[in-house]
Amino acid sequence: MAGIRECTRSNTHCCPALKVVISLLIFALPISSHPSRAPEKVKGVYFPSSCLCGRSFEGIVHYMEAAGLNLAVLHAKDPTGRLFWNSANATAIEMGAPSNKTSLENAIRTLKQKGIWTVAKLDVFQDSLLTIHHPEMGVVDSKTGKLWADKKGLHWANPYDRRVWEYTIALCLELIEIGIDEIQFDYVRFPSDGDLSSIEYPVTLEGTSPADCIGEFLAFANSQLKPLNTVISVDLFGLIAWKKEDFGVGQVLEKIAPHVDVLCPMLYPSHFPPNFLSLKNPGQYPYRIMKLSLEELKKRTSKEIRPWIQGFWYTPPEINAQLQGVSDCKIQSWTIWNSTGKYGQTFNALEIQAGTQFPAPEFYPPLQELRNRDDLVAVGRTKIINHTCYREGYSIISLNEPVEGETNEYTTIIDVVSTLDESIIDQILSYRGLPQSLWTNRYTKAMHITELIIQDLNTDPRRMRPFPIYIDWDMENIFTRSIPPKRLEIYQSHAGELASVISESQR
Repeated sequence: MAGIRECTRSNTHCCPALKVVISLLIFALPISSHPSRAPEKVKGVYFPSSCLCGRSFEGIVHYMEAAGLNLAVLHAKDPTGRLFWNSANATAIEMGAPSNKTSLENAIRTLKQKGIWTVAKLDVFQDSLLTIHHPEMGVVDSKTGKLWADKKGLHWANPYDRRVWEYTIALCLELIEIGIDEIQFDYVRFPSDGDLSSIEYPVTLEGTSPADCIGEFLAFANSQLKPLNTVISVDLFGLIAWKKEDFGVGQVLEKIAPHVDVLCPMLYPSHFPPNFLSLKNPGQYPYRIMKLSLEELKKRTSKEIRPWIQGFWYTPPEINAQLQGVSDCKIQSWTIWNSTGKYGQTFNALEIQAGTQFPAPEFYPPLQELRNRDDLVAVGRTKIINHTCYREGYSIISLNEPVEGETNEYTTIIDVVSTLDESIIDQILSYRGLPQSLWTNRYTKAMHITELIIQDLNTDPRRMRPFPIYIDWDMENIFTRSIPPKRLEIYQSHAGELASVISESQR
């Protein structure tokens, strides 16, 4: 897990010469030639920015593979203007737009290694950071003269302003460089909620309607991205399937379709207005809304359609009803949306379709598997920081001794606790009445163990010094300073060998 250092493992009970082998695997992802179109069938899910790394990311990928999904839509730029990759764009850096959790690059690398089609979703014209730092590019409130805000309090960039277009495309070029397969534009529209009557656009394109403006932006994006063989998709309001004229946001199918490869209508049945198609509550008719809407779209365009499926609020049968509607329209690609990345109901629906139960993910080896391993002896610069005997069920840990002028790793208890195998941590926490979920991240668990150590030793973590701490995780699961003599003898023998290795290295 990010932020946790993994110690090197030695699988010999008594090492003749203890060595620390620290391997840093650096995967260089070269710029590749991008395919001119996505595979014929792509089916997948959306990854919110909170699910681009860690256990949540690993879990979604696990179930995607179990379900045979091959498409991942990754949130690269959100409505606040935050970026989730290590952008070098000067404007973005000046605004502090790159998040401190820039994990998109690793997510792309992992997914591509698994043969999964990667899509970067960028929220274009809803961008609070850009407009706060560059109000001249924003939408203005004519009543106050300040930046206009929608119902969520978010500010909008001016869709007419070509500087906004150029900033967006510059970000796209970075994403292409780090290996993304497809660029997906969202919020490619004008505002739809809030006090719309007070909106003022400081910059306009003379004689250009909102629908023409959106079309011209996508034409510009196409001119810049298609020479790189980049696939371009666009998210659209579901009503676009039924409205041939602009319904207030600048989205008209005929002005958008010529400039993109894939149309992604957000046909969430629960979002259609009451009495739509004479249905009092359209959300209760997921199959009908999906099928009829797609039929309307297919009448008006020959472009590929990849609808968004409602993966929130709905039960597995309701999710499958939408998927059946897609299939009955002979459309082979789709993406399921859940803003939180919680796809329990979605994967249950796909299990029903497959007639099987997907196996739960294993994020780390179970304790029973560890029982067959030889001892772990992990060393810091001056101390044995973790000696774990798997067969006898105990661990001895210690802080490292700081060395002046050197990087002081493993000098805090949380660092040392993080070297324990996660299944051992689970065993201790469960015994102590603190059972954790499969999805609990390792750092949270390590924090709980740290609290138990402080409690058991009745000590201040800021005053802790390097000394052996013992825990028999097969028995009482209490951390103590007292160690059975035979076990202390083994630990001290390793410490003696470590001292010899350090002495040799210093000659």
